[in-house]
This record gives sequence, structure tokens and C-alpha cells, in this order.
Amino acid sequence: MSDSSLIAKAEKMKTYSNAIWLDTIKNMQSWLESNLQGAQSQHQSSGKDILTVFVVYDLPGRDCHALASNGELLANDGDLARYKSEYIDVIEGHLKTYKSQPVVLIVEPDSLANLVTNLESTPACADSEKYYLEGHAYLIKKLGVLPHVAMYLDIGHAFWLGWDDNREKAGKVYAKVISSGAPGNVRGFTDNVSNYTPWEDPTLSRGPETEWNPCPDEKRYLEAISKDFKSAGIKSVYFVSDSSRNGKKVDRKHPGEWCNQTGVGVGARPQASPVSGMDYLDAFYWIKPLGESDGTSDESAARFDGYCGHETAMKPAPEAGQWFQKHFEQGIKNANPPL
Repeated sequence: MSDSSLIAKAEKMKTYSNAIWLDTIKNMQSWLESNLQGAQSQHQSSGKDILTVFVVYDLPGRDCHALASNGELLANDGDLARYKSEYIDVIEGHLKTYKSQPVVLIVEPDSLANLVTNLESTPACADSEKYYLEGHAYLIKKLGVLPHVAMYLDIGHAFWLGWDDNREKAGKVYAKVISSGAPGNVRGFTDNVSNYTPWEDPTLSRGPETEWNPCPDEKRYLEAISKDFKSAGIKSVYFVSDSSRNGKKVDRKHPGEWCNQTGVGVGARPQASPVSGMDYLDAFYWIKPLGESDGTSDESAARFDGYCGHETAMKPAPEAGQWFQKHFEQGIKNANPPL
């Protein structure tokens, strides 16, 4: 970057923490222990507790309804065994070793939400159901018993599960998943991960423009689904909302657009208990790193997803997870509140 104002904004970004994605076995081996060690060192030098946030993201058959971010493990018994022994068990071992500092785990974005809405329409999701359910049960049993670890299961976003029937079904799915992991505990849920839905959008209401969604922003979504989950018998209902890219209403023409949206802006800064009167909202947090691509716009690529070729998807875009400088620069320029 040569623009001095953008450089200054980028420097401010460095002062806030971001979730660390353990999206392959190799990346988990590279990033988990080193960051736990770093937190321990910071604690020893400062005397303060250092919270580290990781995204657990390597289920067999991952991201079954999309193509851009399919994972390394396939939906089969052999890869489920690898997920358990080479991934979850290793995470458990490191978390047990570094138990003096608090850790938050954001668990398997998109997976359970796909089981709510896409089992019948997407064969890959039907093929993955067994592995999503067994994988969650295993990780909750293993990691949910650690007293210094708080886990949040992903619940998609307002324009995925916001409709009344989807929320009702979600309550049943998530209650079943949590009970399957006993005696492990789940602190709550995370919404809007890697998405762009604004926290509040007073311009939208339940009507044709929103396909009659009664929850057309993340605030109304959490207000509604918190009640649904409690009605479903879920005892611990708290939320961490991803505000890394929802500061500005993006250019998308349909709220289901999710890939590298133009008009992006950084949202609320990471903050605990950020909204008065919403004691069930634990935090705003930057879960998706701004500047990491959602997926390639190269139509010839094996992982090309049509959404990344839509009109409001920024192009040319690299593969999912790779650095996308132009998207990053637009995000910091449009930050709301400003950086």
C-alpha cells in the first residue's frame, strides 16, 4: 500500500486480536501450540490473563453445500478416524498442557447449519451428516470438559437460519448435538462467521425484500434464536458475533451472497459484553480475518464456486484462505466505526 491513510488504518488493525483458524491438520500443528505458548509468555510477563481464540475447522466433508472451502478430510470412516486421532486428540493434548490461560473455541463453521437446511437438497450434506454429528459429539466430550475452555457452536447467520421454521428446527438439531457430547459443556453459539450481515439494519423488515425473514439482521436473529434455543431445552445460550466484515452494508443484491462482497467494511471492534440489555451476547469478535479470500473467481479452478463469480463478488479473487489485498484495503477504508 502507498496510501498513508490506509497504512495508518492497517496499523490500527494490528492492535486488535483475531481468531486463529486451525483449518488443516498441518496448520493446527503449526499454530495451536505456538499461540498457546505465546499467551502463556504474555501472562507471565504481564500478570494478566490472555485469551486465545481458535477456530476448529476440519470436519470430514467440510462445507458440504459449497465448493470454495472444501477441506482435506472426506466424508468417510477413515477420515473421521483421522479427525479424531490426528486433529481433536492433538488439540486436547495441547489444551491440557497449557491450562493456565482461557481459551475460546469457535467450532466448525457452517457444519450444523447445513444439517438444518441442506440435507435434502445437497447430496454431499446427506453424505456428511453422520460425520458432522459424530465429530461434534467426540469433540464436545473431549474439549468441553476442560474448565479453561469455552466452546461456541456455529449457527450460520440471519439469512440462513433466521426464518421461523429454520430456527425451530435448529433448536432440535443443536439440542441433540449438545446432549450427544455429554458430559462436555458448550458455552454457546457463534453467528455471522465469515459473513457480511449487518448487526443492525433498520432499513429491512419482514417482507418481499427479505423473503419474509423476520430476522433481517444479526441482532434480531440472536434475539429470536436465543428464545428458540432455550425453548428447545438448551441450558447455556450465549453468543459471540463475528463483526470482522459487517460494518457497512455491502453491495450484494441478495442477502445470500457470501463470496468476497464489494463494499465490505470492518465492523465493531472486538469487545466483551458490547450491547446493553443483551446479557446473552458475550462479545463482538473478529473471527474471519479481513483480507482472507472467501474463494477464487477463476472459473477453471477445481474449487470455483458460482457465488464467487457473481456480480457483487470482487474479482479477480484468489483461492479461499489466500490473501486478497484489494478486499482488505476496501474493508479498512469502509470501517464502521472508522479506524
